[in-house]
Amino acid sequence: MDRFHVSATGRAVNYLPEYVACELGYFRDVDLDVTAEVPQPWTKVLDHINADSAQAALGGVWVPLMYRARVRDYFAFAQVSGRCPMAVVYRTSGHSFQWDSLYDKVVLVTGGNGSSPFLYLSGLLHSAGVDAARIRFVHDLSTPMLAELFVGGMGDALVVDVVTAERVTRSHKGVGYLSFAEAGSPVPWSVYYSVPELLNRGDDLAGRFAAGLARGMAWVQDHDGDDARDVVRKCWPDADPGLVVDVINLFRRHGMWDRGARIGEDALLGWQEVIARGGFIDKPTAYEEIVDPRPFASARRRLDGPRAE
Repeated sequence: MDRFHVSATGRAVNYLPEYVACELGYFRDVDLDVTAEVPQPWTKVLDHINADSAQAALGGVWVPLMYRARVRDYFAFAQVSGRCPMAVVYRTSGHSFQWDSLYDKVVLVTGGNGSSPFLYLSGLLHSAGVDAARIRFVHDLSTPMLAELFVGGMGDALVVDVVTAERVTRSHKGVGYLSFAEAGSPVPWSVYYSVPELLNRGDDLAGRFAAGLARGMAWVQDHDGDDARDVVRKCWPDADPGLVVDVINLFRRHGMWDRGARIGEDALLGWQEVIARGGFIDKPTAYEEIVDPRPFASARRRLDGPRAE
């Protein structure tokens, strides 16, 4: 089997299809030995794909967008998360959350693994016609630190991943949350990207990976989160498995995972417009200049035969 090592920015529930594909042998079926690591700091993912010690980085597409034509060109070739896995936790439960309720409030926004949470929040506020200048933000700190401070009384709202949002709301009376997967539009939140040399290999390495991933995504769509308990226990041994299963099912309901690994043009353009407003890129990049469609086209051809169980 060929080695395929993923250097990831985290080990998150929204990456579940990769872990399922590993557990059920979908990568082995295409002669791949898939392994993964989460380096610290997360920016080492770039060092790993540059040196070919990893075949792909897993994280936000905003990274290759920022680096393109400035430092080095990277291409996204498969998507695993098609919705934002974050949530806004607010202090009063049992009511419908409104974005303008954040006016004159302090909002804590996680940022230990990059700028995507704050960028996506800014896009939601912009779409809702909310003036972000009327909100005070505390960001760029780690999730555990901000969650602990929020529970301790700091801030009026907290933007974190849904697993943390569930933990906070279950342990802190009188708190509710709104999932961005429900509130927001489709977005290529988590993608696999790499250097052109990897994508131009003649053995279709990336396409085979995309095929295994797509089978994992189909399995997750077709199975209740409870069916993934063995994977949950293996990937997050210290977590409450029931809580993680609930998050998986929430993601399933709100379209986190598609049946293929394809990155959508419209979703990518909409996300790029948000990223450009944040100043991370000058303007949106043409689809074919940041996405290599060959791997998910290859995956689709391969999956015309074997289907996810």
